[in-house]
Amino acid sequence: MSRPYAAALRPIEDWFTRRGWRPMPFQRQCWRAFLEGASGLIQVPTGSGKTYAAVMGPIAAMLAEKGGSGPDGGLRLVVLTPLRALSRDLLLAIREPIDTMGWPLRVGLRNGDTSGHERGKQLKAPPQILITTPESLSLLLAGPRAEALFADLEAVVIDEWHELMGSKRGSQTEHTVLLCAPSRSCPDAEGLELRQGVHRPPG
Repeated sequence: MSRPYAAALRPIEDWFTRRGWRPMPFQRQCWRAFLEGASGLIQVPTGSGKTYAAVMGPIAAMLAEKGGSGPDGGLRLVVLTPLRALSRDLLLAIREPIDTMGWPLRVGLRNGDTSGHERGKQLKAPPQILITTPESLSLLLAGPRAEALFADLEAVVIDEWHELMGSKRGSQTEHTVLLCAPSRSCPDAEGLELRQGVHRPPG
């Protein structure tokens, strides 16, 4: 791994070490690919570490901002899941390294069960990472604050993409991701897709 990427990924490697884990080669490959500006599809068996393969590249990029002090507020990463029942698991998985390492990042969850109070807070002070469903993302994109909300978006991760393929929800998801592409309000957005196992809006 070249020195620039090694420096950017040091916080991620440190957390893995703290957990007593060693990143899998495909995870490191995904992180570096993201930092190089690539998009792709992750297809690995359940339990192989696909979530961390997908989100740690964007998280490393955020932590490297401002000379390593982390990003300002504003939505940077959207994690889309078609299975609302899995959104809590994703939230806990992504929050674990952030809370353990004290990284200056906030994670939000937005779906049909999210209270009106919490939805309002997310619009006023967006988290850097938002876990949501295709339907909730569509509503956000249709709202009056969409342009400001998604102005700093850098990446979209679609979890369980195979659950959406060939369906109306899959078409809706593709449409909403396209709305986050350069033609809308996210000029630099990247993405990855997870199939049972990340998609960058085309740009």
